[in-house]
Parts: sequence; C-alpha cells; structure tokens
Amino acid sequence: MTISRAQLKKAAALARLELNEDEVARLTRDCQSILHYFEMVREADPADAVGGASVAPAAPLREDRVEPDPLVEKLEDVAPDWREGYFLLPRLPALDADTIREDDG
Repeated sequence: MTISRAQLKKAAALARLELNEDEVARLTRDCQSILHYFEMVREADPADAVGGASVAPAAPLREDRVEPDPLVEKLEDVAPDWREGYFLLPRLPALDADTIREDDG
C-alpha cells in the first residue's frame, strides 16, 4: 500500500493542516514507512512466532474484601457539631416560617 503526495495533501487539508512542500515530502516518506511496516506485520506468519516468551505470568489472585477506609481523625473531632452520628448545622433563617411571613409583609 502506498500514499501519494496528493492523498497526503488532501488528508492535511481535511485535518486543517497547513504544510509547506518540505513538510509534505517528509510526511509522505514517513507515511510510506509506516504503511510498509503494516504490510510486513500483515504478511507475518503467526505460526513462526515464539509463544509466551514476552508474556509475564499472571499475577496471583487475592480475595476481594470490602473494608472501610480508616480516617486519620474521627468525624466527631472535625465536625462543628455532632450528635448521635449526625452532623448538626445551624438552621437557615430563610427556612423559618416566621421569617418567611415577615418578608411577605
């Protein structure tokens, strides 16, 4: 498989690349080299490949366990106010019925 200068210029235009003639020549040569490599890979016979030489053995499996992530400090220590397992926050005045009635006036 080959790529022509015209094909490369068309691809560059579609990619909105502005290439000068030196860049077109260099990229055409690079693309030819890449396509040549693909041809070599396509023609390679998998039967000639050495099996498993570069494959690392599988890692041993471990039991999956769900454990809580321990915090450096307890939540009660960092919370502004904490009671019976809940954060306590100051009430928003806008949620008070009396405040709403006063604003409606």
